[in-house]
Amino acid sequence: MSNRLTDLSEGDRQSKPNTFTRSKSVIWIASLAVLFVVVFCVAFVVLYTRNKGNAAHDPVNSGKSLPSADLIDDSKQSLADSDLKSGKIILVFITSDCDACRRESEFLKGVVGRRTDIRFYGVISFGDMEGSLRDAKPKFPFKVFYDRGFRLAGQLGIKRVPVKIFVENGIIKKSWGGATIDDKAQADFVRWLSEV
Repeated sequence: MSNRLTDLSEGDRQSKPNTFTRSKSVIWIASLAVLFVVVFCVAFVVLYTRNKGNAAHDPVNSGKSLPSADLIDDSKQSLADSDLKSGKIILVFITSDCDACRRESEFLKGVVGRRTDIRFYGVISFGDMEGSLRDAKPKFPFKVFYDRGFRLAGQLGIKRVPVKIFVENGIIKKSWGGATIDDKAQADFVRWLSEV
């Protein structure tokens, strides 16, 4: 009887290593799966953030000619394309009901008058023309126009506001996406404005 117990104990001992090896394999495979998911998620977040950051800082390609526009002011007067394609201009794409646009307006109030040789124009591409222009006029420190038929914003690929575009003699030189909120971005823009 003692031999039989000894035999069972040895048999149990042989099956335990197999069970132990299988559970190690399962743990190892599960660990690899978790690691793969974590690496994939981190890579996705990094790439998404990088692309979003690039789009926010340079939403419009520089070096292109400014396309034709159909900009109308609150008195239903058109801004001539020749006015947009001569000299230095900063077009600020906005809407009157946008919180980021209001923050951009607060920043630009202290900046607009610093360079008399650079004209600032607000461009509204969304909403009802008359209502949008009426609402925007007291909120922004520059003359505001309505982009009739989404013509200019559509050709430039602008889908979000605020966006600032610097145009010199009809050529897009630089663009910025998003509100200029943090101190560094504000200081960078003011420095750029003084040097351009």
